[in-house]
Amino acid sequence: MGITSRTGLAGVMACMATAAAVAPAAAEVPAVPINIPLFVLNTALPIDAPTLRTGMPLPIPGAPNGPRYVKGKVLPTNMVPAIPFDSALPSTHVSTPLPNPLTSGNIGTPELVSPGSELRAATPGADLGAPISRPEPGRLPDLTMPVAGVSAPAVQGDPDAAALL
Repeated sequence: MGITSRTGLAGVMACMATAAAVAPAAAEVPAVPINIPLFVLNTALPIDAPTLRTGMPLPIPGAPNGPRYVKGKVLPTNMVPAIPFDSALPSTHVSTPLPNPLTSGNIGTPELVSPGSELRAATPGADLGAPISRPEPGRLPDLTMPVAGVSAPAVQGDPDAAALL
């Protein structure tokens, strides 16, 4: 089925231009924006409720460094590999109007702003040693103490915040 009308071709071109414009922005910060509804606190607080805008990061899993065989060992090292994740800490913005006690107006709006930053994390991994030694030609393997180890999870980020008035 081909596009024969100019209107159809213009619609397809508009969709392609929109996709090209949105794709770099979506790839830049993988986060879902969240506006937390705090306006319900207006009935309980003597001042206006604060506003809170933030986001939920969307972690993107990377390629794990899989098991690899080492000469002289029965089982491979890095038996259960740690899986790396890349994401972004989304920006967070909290603000609330500060009332003036002498008049009915506001003095200002203090804000707490945390800009977005990169986040890298890795899940824990595990390593296991065999309870027997490596077989040698002409003799049976010896019994050894099994060895088990767990690699610690890792988180790297650079969060920052600033208070403004």
